[in-house]
Amino acid sequence: MHLIGRSREQLKLLGDYLGLCRSGALKELSKRLNHRNYLLESPHRFSVADLQQIADGVYEGFLKALIEFASQHVYHCDLCTQRGFICQICQHHDIIFPFEFDTTVRCAECKTVFHQSCQAVVKKGCPRCARRRKYQEQNVFA
Repeated sequence: MHLIGRSREQLKLLGDYLGLCRSGALKELSKRLNHRNYLLESPHRFSVADLQQIADGVYEGFLKALIEFASQHVYHCDLCTQRGFICQICQHHDIIFPFEFDTTVRCAECKTVFHQSCQAVVKKGCPRCARRRKYQEQNVFA
């Protein structure tokens, strides 16, 4: 059930990307959802059909196929890749995304995405949040 919850979270984040894309990928994903658009809205909502598929052992495969389709679109779409992140800790040039749970971590406060390998620095505080606090403090004293 933990893996299914994680996959549902990924699908929600991918749906956010496709929802802002003008390519029509969201329409294609909606077709693949078989009228289950709630899968893109809330990772905690399940239908009876979902629960039956979980019991039958096919739900996880269904989600993985949706995630694969949506992530491949995001990785290859110029508009979607522009909405990705650069790790503000290591400044590496690769684009990272919040749905890459195996390699990234997200600040709970500002939602900035970092490499998981940079997480030790994130535990000391998010650099973006620190900059924002510093800026706000300067404006208070100005």
